[in-house]
Amino acid sequence: MPARSQSVLVVDDHPVVVAGLRLLFESAAEFRVVGEARDAFTARRLTEELRPDLIVLDLVLGGRDGLELIEDLLALHETTKVLVYSSQDEVQYARRALRAGARGYVSKTAGLDAVGVALTTIAQGDVYVSATVQRSLVRDYAESARGVAPAPIDALSNRELQVFRLLGTGLGSADVASELRLSLKTVSTYRERLKNKLALENARELERAAEAFVRTGRLAGGT
Repeated sequence: MPARSQSVLVVDDHPVVVAGLRLLFESAAEFRVVGEARDAFTARRLTEELRPDLIVLDLVLGGRDGLELIEDLLALHETTKVLVYSSQDEVQYARRALRAGARGYVSKTAGLDAVGVALTTIAQGDVYVSATVQRSLVRDYAESARGVAPAPIDALSNRELQVFRLLGTGLGSADVASELRLSLKTVSTYRERLKNKLALENARELERAAEAFVRTGRLAGGT
């Protein structure tokens, strides 16, 4: 008797990516797409309704980070396995995605074939990350064991990183507040925390550092 195919929910707001994933799954008997979502609200609703075995999730939906969404989806269906498929810097975001509960991370630069390999891996109960991320995680562990302080960017909370990234896209404080449904005062507090944690002197330095991070995945100083 053939093994049951794994149900997959695709969460991505790029039609070309969704079409590519659907073609991938149509050619793989072990997976079947049961739903597609282009925003967080629909992703939550379909996760609760369909209870998929696997979720392929982009980390940025409509400009918003999806790290919190991973936790939301797992709260709705705790046995689902989440694979992040994102263009965000994998070294910075893979570890955060794994901490949030994802079982794997694939960079969109790796292509669709890597998604198939990753899904097969996590469907079997394992965790999938690229060799680059594996090396980074091992280095982090070794440095932690030696008492080396983490890089400043790694000390940011997920929300602080979210605000930092949005500032780097050119949004002002009012726009960030609207995007994240926060008060302007709260965003101002996050800006001060970011300056303190990243050792930045003023608002202009913060904006330049954020722009560099969005452009390169690193702070201007290389951390």
